[in-house]
Amino acid sequence: MDKIIMQIPARHAFHCPILIEPHLLDHPNKWLSTDFLGKSLVIITDENVRKFYGNNLLHNLMNYNPLLLSFAPGEKSKNYQTKQYLEEKMFQHQCGRETLILALGGGVVNDMAGFIAATYMRGISYIQIPTTFLSMIDSSVGGKTGIDTVYGKNLIGAFWQPASVIIDRHCLTTLSRNHFVNGLIEALKIFMTSDASSFQYVTQHLDEIINQDTFMVDNIIRRAIKIKIDIVSKDEKDNNLRMILNFGHTIGHALEKQSDYTLLHGYAVALGILVEAKISQLSGLFSLDDYKVIQSLFLKLGICGSWLKTIDREEVIEATKLDKKIKSGKVRYILLKKWGQVCSEDNNYAHFVPDNMVKKALLEVSEV
Repeated sequence: MDKIIMQIPARHAFHCPILIEPHLLDHPNKWLSTDFLGKSLVIITDENVRKFYGNNLLHNLMNYNPLLLSFAPGEKSKNYQTKQYLEEKMFQHQCGRETLILALGGGVVNDMAGFIAATYMRGISYIQIPTTFLSMIDSSVGGKTGIDTVYGKNLIGAFWQPASVIIDRHCLTTLSRNHFVNGLIEALKIFMTSDASSFQYVTQHLDEIINQDTFMVDNIIRRAIKIKIDIVSKDEKDNNLRMILNFGHTIGHALEKQSDYTLLHGYAVALGILVEAKISQLSGLFSLDDYKVIQSLFLKLGICGSWLKTIDREEVIEATKLDKKIKSGKVRYILLKKWGQVCSEDNNYAHFVPDNMVKKALLEVSEV
């Protein structure tokens, strides 16, 4: 049998500049090339962010004649219907392959606009402009895009890297305490698994950070992003190492789904961290004293394991069955070994945990 082999050149190194400054939205000339003048520019945002920042950005970009598209805020909008609506609007305005998308908003906008960029005319350029603490640290960096289905969160999507990431720290001034904590949880997750000194830094300066001390918050954003960049550069497609960024997410995503996405992502991940750290502790990998540090820290943030008393544990277990780390039909978890280090066996970072162990952890965490 004749064999025809197609050889495609290896992908060149990809460069994505990340700018972190206050008031970048007021000065797009600092980050948007004049090469896009006369080309199609689309701002995708949600209706809340449109009021806070979208209309002003539209005004600041009038020389580019941009199109501003918005949709209802919240995780419930991250679906096929919203994606189709936005794409049809772009077709109606004759957006072509040279179109640049500006993803202006939190995680839902970042994921949605990025996924549209990945699939519209088989891929166009986009810039991530996160407006929440959570999206600055998480969804805007790394190229993960996607939408939710009735089966779970982010199950349909693509890896599609942005042309750049524009982080305007001034956007944090409009966040409520809950939404600030929502993002801080993601930073803590990164530090717990990859940087013990940064985790200690947050625990020592928690009050100042919660009060949004500018220097400290900026420090956290930069530390978290640098760690994520290092991980993503080694494992862009989430095959192994990048899975450590999913610590707390196996349970967290299941809790989000069970709450019909009324539970904020960061808070769901915090509960997931409590459960998955408890699994680590019950497995003899993580010390009880260190586990209590997490409990105490989260209590200071207003998060308590007793919230899990009202959940249906069987439903949570069932919801984990569609987690993206599943291998050979088995749900796998990221397990903590010590601060800044996760369990790794034969270069595998995700590990099978029996359902009965997960149920035990859920029960013990809820009894606090």
